[in-house]
Amino acid sequence: MRKLSFLIFSAFCLTNLKSQPAQPLPSYLINNIALPAELDKQVCISGMKYFNGNLCLASERCPVVLVLNPQTGTIDSVINLKVPQEFEMEGMTSYKGRLYMVSENIAAVYEVDNRTAVVKQIETSVPIPVKSKDGDGMEGIAANETNNKFYLLRERNDDKTKSQVYTFSAEPGNESTSFTLKYESMIELPLENEQWRYSDICYDIANSRLICLKSYSKGKLRQQYIESVNIDSSGRLLVETLKNITVDHLTETSATYKLQGYSTNLEGITVDNSGNIFIVSDNTSGQAKCDLPAKERTILLQLKKK
Repeated sequence: MRKLSFLIFSAFCLTNLKSQPAQPLPSYLINNIALPAELDKQVCISGMKYFNGNLCLASERCPVVLVLNPQTGTIDSVINLKVPQEFEMEGMTSYKGRLYMVSENIAAVYEVDNRTAVVKQIETSVPIPVKSKDGDGMEGIAANETNNKFYLLRERNDDKTKSQVYTFSAEPGNESTSFTLKYESMIELPLENEQWRYSDICYDIANSRLICLKSYSKGKLRQQYIESVNIDSSGRLLVETLKNITVDHLTETSATYKLQGYSTNLEGITVDNSGNIFIVSDNTSGQAKCDLPAKERTILLQLKKK
């Protein structure tokens, strides 16, 4: 009788455990962080990483990284990169205490020494895809220190039907480099039509997922979405888990700021230690003139967890 009671109790516990709903992912509210006048110039921000309590903003064509305090909106310091201006830096991430960037025009991954501003190319086992004839190339980079992986985003494939995310593992290097990147796999994210694209990614350690910034642009019409892809215990991206992250009125709010003179060409995304998401815009098209005013202002949005 005691054994039977134990079996019934165990079955009840198992059934009750199975019936418990999964914890829902958080939804977000939007807050605009006021930026200094330096970001009204043609700085062309295209990548961002929450790093040591600050937001590091990577300029696409100006060889600088702006280190911004997200609490005050002030620029605390500037890293003047020792690279040719035409490197066209896009995404930014961090790994084991250093910053890393991916370049679109000269397709490669670069390590940035944030103390000396020296930039060093990281060797990859296979070539990174170069820009297509229509100008689509590498747009984002995210490092996963938990599994020693790097994820690299290609904006769109050649026929503009899919965006691609490549997974590389960080392998021990040699005297000249701390590590190399070994290609592992690639997933494809479908696009409804050629007006859609993915413009950046970041790693969310708290929820073991890749956060993806997706946008639609045709003429003056823009739409923005935040999506996620789960990451398994080995660091593999699970493309079948691709889903939307709820952000209240992201497109509508973005359109409102557009009317106020802000650029809503959202290009960079990152997440802080509390799980809040930040998005930044690229305020310049064409060749950036880094010291001249831009037609639109850079916008920095904070998506705060409800």
